[in-house]
Amino acid sequence: MSTTYTFSGTDTYTVSDVKAVMQNTFEDIVGFANRGFITFDRAKTFIDDLTYILKNKALKCFEIQLVQAGARFKSYRYVVGVAGYLTSSDLSGGINYWSLPADTQVAFYAELDNECDSYSVVSNELLNNRGWGTNGTAMEGNAQAEKNYVSNSLQLKRSVITK
Repeated sequence: MSTTYTFSGTDTYTVSDVKAVMQNTFEDIVGFANRGFITFDRAKTFIDDLTYILKNKALKCFEIQLVQAGARFKSYRYVVGVAGYLTSSDLSGGINYWSLPADTQVAFYAELDNECDSYSVVSNELLNNRGWGTNGTAMEGNAQAEKNYVSNSLQLKRSVITK
């Protein structure tokens, strides 16, 4: 006797999925504003930009990079996944903002998917209308998985990177 299993999934996601995963990301980013490391306006702008990139399916990953005395010492990396299967989602949080040095600054980094159909349009929008540059780099270091924000097939997998 044999058993057959059939899997049916998708590697696409909707605007509703973007809103759902961005809710948790919003709470993570606003925590840095609550602590005074960035302004609420800057947090909102970054969230709006990330939402725009995700809606256009052009985001590979992004980072919230923590900087002290001009050097990055920690980064929260969010990797986009469209696995096509259901997995559980975590609640936002888990970042101890008050354990960070008071003079911490926040930098944002995003890596676009240059193979997606909307890459040129999104890249031009970010560079020409939203004040983005091309000089950012991902932080290198030790990565530890922390959270998984999921809505249907869209996943944002958060890990913390330390030197």
